[in-house]
Amino acid sequence: MIFHFTGVVAMDERRAIGLRGSLPWHIPADLRHFKQITMSHPILMGRKTFESLGRPLPGRQNIVLSRNADYRPEGICIIRDLSELEQIKLQNPEIMVIGGAKIYKLLLPLMSKLHVSRVPGFHKADTFFPPFEHLFPAHSSPLPMDGFSAITYTR
Repeated sequence: MIFHFTGVVAMDERRAIGLRGSLPWHIPADLRHFKQITMSHPILMGRKTFESLGRPLPGRQNIVLSRNADYRPEGICIIRDLSELEQIKLQNPEIMVIGGAKIYKLLLPLMSKLHVSRVPGFHKADTFFPPFEHLFPAHSSPLPMDGFSAITYTR
């Protein structure tokens, strides 16, 4: 199966995306936006991101990339290497990359699209999204939402 990667991330004005394993803010409209974008798609994440969610997200094929050979939670697909995606029967060829920072950094060069929720301000954070604008020559105009702006970057 041919597939492609799309990133989905919420970040503040200095690219902050996380604080101690969770979001540095709580914006219900952004959570609804995330659900709308990712529903019926495979979602790819790292182990720490999955553990921060606490459970598989319903309506989406949950795929976790982890080097830990002993990590085997139920209800999700575990891969040790990206090449293993070729062996998975994906529910949709558009794989949504949802974090964390190491996974974003690894897959950013492979993404054809990036959905960014821009959260205004500067939040206390310990995790940041890498620079990406140079990889995406085009983007939509910011769409004002309740507590954030939605921007889609493409290449």
